[in-house]
Amino acid sequence: MFDVKKTNVKVIAKGGLTGETVNQLTNELSKFAMKIMLDYQDTTTIANSSLGVMSLGVPEGAEIGISVDGSDDDLNKVVAALVEGGFVEQV
Repeated sequence: MFDVKKTNVKVIAKGGLTGETVNQLTNELSKFAMKIMLDYQDTTTIANSSLGVMSLGVPEGAEIGISVDGSDDDLNKVVAALVEGGFVEQV
């Protein structure tokens, strides 16, 4: 059974989610055991797929959705890692 938790964040990475930034983001998210998804403009992709994340074409300043198949604590840990990494800020 799925227990999906979701929140929205703002992308603050310079240039958005492209190139090396995506590689760094997916490497960071691959440390988590739970399934993590990113949503942007009605498109959803697995967050640890570099090609999937790049295909979203998320520019700097855009708001994206992050969802995890887990608990609120799991979601908070993922968001905290992305904030610490300078990829996003909470909205």
